[in-house]
Amino acid sequence: MCRHIAYLGPRTALGRVFSDPEHSLVVQSWRPRRQRHGTVNADGFGVGWYAEGDPAPARYRRAGPIWGDLTFADLARVVRAEAALAAVRDATLARSANV
Repeated sequence: MCRHIAYLGPRTALGRVFSDPEHSLVVQSWRPRRQRHGTVNADGFGVGWYAEGDPAPARYRRAGPIWGDLTFADLARVVRAEAALAAVRDATLARSANV
C-alpha cells in the first residue's frame, strides 16, 4: 500500500510537512500502521512542489526508501512551498490475471 500526502497552505519548509510530524510520511514509510500487505514502504518515493514564481512543478523522485536519502533530507530542510505533494511506495509482486 502506498502512502500519499498533499499540502496547500502558507509557505513552509517541506520537512515541516513530510518529515517533522510525529506520524510524518517519512515515519510511515518505515513504521506504517494499518497496512494490509508488506511491512514497509521502501520501494521508492516522490515529492513535487511549486516554487515561487514558477508555474511548472519541481519534482524529486527516487527508487529507494525516503528514509535513506540524504539529499531529500537536505531539500526538505531548505525548500519552501505553498503547494506540495509526496508519496512513498510499497511495490507488490506481479500477479497473473486469470480472465
